[in-house]
Amino acid sequence: MKKVLMLALLIAAQNVVAADYRWLNGWDRNSPQVPQYAEPYMKAVEAASSGRIKFIISGPETVPAFEQLQPVASGAFQFLFTHGVYHFGTTSILGSLDALGGTPEQRRSSGIFDVVDKMYNRIGLKVLSVAFSPEGGYQLVVRQPLTATGDLQGRKIRGNPAYAGVIRMMGASVVTMPVGEIYTALDKGVVDGFAYPTYGVLDNRYYEVSKHLVRPAFGYGTIPILVNLATWSKFSAADQKVLTDEARKAELRWFDTVKGIIANEERELLAKGMTIVQMGPEQAAKVQRVFADSIWEMSASKHKKDIDELRAFAKSKGLD
Repeated sequence: MKKVLMLALLIAAQNVVAADYRWLNGWDRNSPQVPQYAEPYMKAVEAASSGRIKFIISGPETVPAFEQLQPVASGAFQFLFTHGVYHFGTTSILGSLDALGGTPEQRRSSGIFDVVDKMYNRIGLKVLSVAFSPEGGYQLVVRQPLTATGDLQGRKIRGNPAYAGVIRMMGASVVTMPVGEIYTALDKGVVDGFAYPTYGVLDNRYYEVSKHLVRPAFGYGTIPILVNLATWSKFSAADQKVLTDEARKAELRWFDTVKGIIANEERELLAKGMTIVQMGPEQAAKVQRVFADSIWEMSASKHKKDIDELRAFAKSKGLD
C-alpha cells in the first residue's frame, strides 16, 4: 500500500512539474508592465486553464534583457516578455513594430502579426501577443530647457538606435549606455538628457537629475510575448485557445491601463518640480514620421528583405 501511495504521489508531482512553464521577464517589477500587464495575464491564464498552465517567473537578474531570446528559442525557458529592440542582434522584426500606426483593433485585424509570427517561427519562436501603448509611448527628458528654436542643438542625449532619428533631428548626438547608468550620467553631466518610455521616470527617480519633459511624445511602445515554438505545439488546442484569448484581452486592457499610468506619472513628476517644454513647431510636426522612418531604417539594416516585406504589408493596410 505504501508503495502504491508513493507511486501516486510521484506521478502527481511529475504532472505538476509538467504544467509549470518557465517565464522570463525583460524587466524587473519596478517597471509597470510587469505587475500591471505580464502578471495579470499569467494569473488569468492559470485561472482559465483551471491550473493546467502555471508559470515560474524569472527576470533580468537571471538572464540579462539583451540575452534572453536564445534561451527561450532553445527551450531553456518557454515564455518571454520583452521588447523587440532587446534582441535586435538576432532579429530586428519585432523591434520594427514600434513604427506601426493605427488602433489595436486595426493592427490585430490587419493580419500583420501573422506575418511577423511566421518570421519568428523560423528561429523556433511563436509571437503570442503584441501589446501597444497609445501614440506617445516615448519621450525625451532633459536637464536644461530647449534652445530658443525648440531643439537640443549640440547636446548629448542617451538613447539606443531606436531613438537615434529623433535625437539627431533635435540637433543632438546619440550616446549609448546601459539603462542602469542613466542616473549617474545625468548627475555627473556626462549626458544632457535621455530618450525613454513615457513611464518609468518616476520609479527610477530620474526627476532628481533631470528637470524637463519634452513634448510632444512620440511612437507606439510595444511589449510582445513570445513562446518557444516546440512548447506551443505541445499545448492542446484548448490550452492554445486559452493562451491566445487571454492575450487578446490583456492587449486591450493594457492600452487603457498604460494611458492612466502615463497620465498619473506626468502629474506626479510635475508635482515634484519637473516642467513640460515643447519642441519647436518644425520638429513637432515631423517627430512621429522621423521616429517611424528611423525604426524602419534601423530594422532594415539587419534584415532588409523581411523588413521591406513587412513595411509594404503595413502600408497596404494603412498602418505606416
